[in-house]
Amino acid sequence: MALRPKQLIKYLIFMLALVMVGCGSSGKATNQGGIPDWVQNPASKYNEAQYLMAVGSGSTLNEAKSDAFSSLSQIFQIDIDATQQVNAEFIDRSMNNAIFSESTSQLLNTIKIGTNQELMNTSILVSDVDKYGTYHALAGMDRAETSRIYREEISNNTLKIDEFESHAEQESNILQKMVMLKKALALAHANEVLTRQLTIMQGGAASGGEATVTLSRIQEKFRSIQQKANVIIESNNATETIKSAIAATFQKEGFSISKDKAVSILVVTINYQTLKADLNRDDAEFVKWELVVEVKDLQSNRSFKTFLAEGRDGAPSYADALKRADYSARKKIDTDFNSFFTNELFSTY
Repeated sequence: MALRPKQLIKYLIFMLALVMVGCGSSGKATNQGGIPDWVQNPASKYNEAQYLMAVGSGSTLNEAKSDAFSSLSQIFQIDIDATQQVNAEFIDRSMNNAIFSESTSQLLNTIKIGTNQELMNTSILVSDVDKYGTYHALAGMDRAETSRIYREEISNNTLKIDEFESHAEQESNILQKMVMLKKALALAHANEVLTRQLTIMQGGAASGGEATVTLSRIQEKFRSIQQKANVIIESNNATETIKSAIAATFQKEGFSISKDKAVSILVVTINYQTLKADLNRDDAEFVKWELVVEVKDLQSNRSFKTFLAEGRDGAPSYADALKRADYSARKKIDTDFNSFFTNELFSTY
């Protein structure tokens, strides 16, 4: 049946609109599954030689972007073995003591990226939503530019390592020598991680290269000085629970516990006082407690700041209240004293 002129015009406009809609959606879903081609094959849209890329998906655009950044960070975990887990823990503690530059800290975080965190020098190259309502995002990191940043940070850290190592060689005080080597060791661990990430960035398998050699050298020096880093713990009133917790803090930092003051470089004095507190309660007994810890460098005769913690605990019986006080004091040692001492150690020298 022939169309009238007005009907023909309406028909042509309708068909033109369909064509425009089809053209507008072709960039979103170019395959039969309704999913953009670059989701399965990022190289179809961007040059793999230029970008390190990863795809993310989610029910919202923000979820897709976060997933893409997370997937990109996981690329750095490929070929990183169990020892690297230990290195990461060492680095986490050292970052709390502000050894690393802001750039190094951010680069190290690429191995443990979380939601809504962006990797350094990374952007979302393209994003889209498919016909099923799922959002997709392609995160890309410029290989050349980011590699330059990595090399610069590794070089800066190497200069610091050499400086700390040199100062340690010249230092006669065992504690100061240990602190200098500990700082050098943190940077050496960091450089090995950064070097492994850099080789992945450049398309190779994770390898520490020269950074691993440096790390091994400083580890050996640190182990050697540890043999002389003895600590003696003195107290007339601390419980075994308290003393063992204090000892564990020093051992975690590489010190050895000794019973001979003549061969010790640090003396730790613990004063732990407990006092029955009368709160006029028939159903419970209470104990007030106070913990004072003093640390002194026997070689330099220098004292650290005094650590003080106190509290009050209750239980159905006085004996149980004492046990709870003991437990609370130990928790303070495991958290507050641990941070206090390591920060004091690094800031003093």
